Amino acid sequence: MKFRIAVPVLMSLVLILSSAGVLFAAEEGEDAPAFVLTDIDRNYVFSKKVYGTGWLLVDFYATWCENCNEELPHVEDLYAEFGDKGFNVLLMATDAEGLDVVVPFFKQRPTTLKILIDKYQKATESFGVDALPTMFLVDPDGKIAFKTIGYHEEDISELRQVLLDKLNG
Repeated sequence: MKFRIAVPVLMSLVLILSSAGVLFAAEEGEDAPAFVLTDIDRNYVFSKKVYGTGWLLVDFYATWCENCNEELPHVEDLYAEFGDKGFNVLLMATDAEGLDVVVPFFKQRPTTLKILIDKYQKATESFGVDALPTMFLVDPDGKIAFKTIGYHEEDISELRQVLLDKLNG
């Protein structure tokens, strides 16, 4: 009798904690989590349509994040260098104000990167992101090949080397 009660309670606790991003963070070697978000033009973007189309950098970002803004030009440089070789970038704007903040920010600071709005933190939670910036490099099979948390120049160098090896090899 006790076992029958304990299992549902335990399962409920696991679901609550995992939905809060507490238990499960996406890691290298795992399938990249699914998401559906809109871009800054309000077009829907489905992960199932972007995974498997080449190498994809999923970069969790916020306009107020100083490290994110320091990292951004390096991500743009990587896209400029490898974009014509099967590499793409999704900038996941996690700002709670959504379009109201993101659109004016990028009007003043234009980018060639595709910007998705994660106002309600759904993708952020799915990926288990708890610090900004956090980047995931997703391979053509939809697996996470590289992950970095925070901004460190050596991580950008390592990411560039991975792309050199995978896209030029």
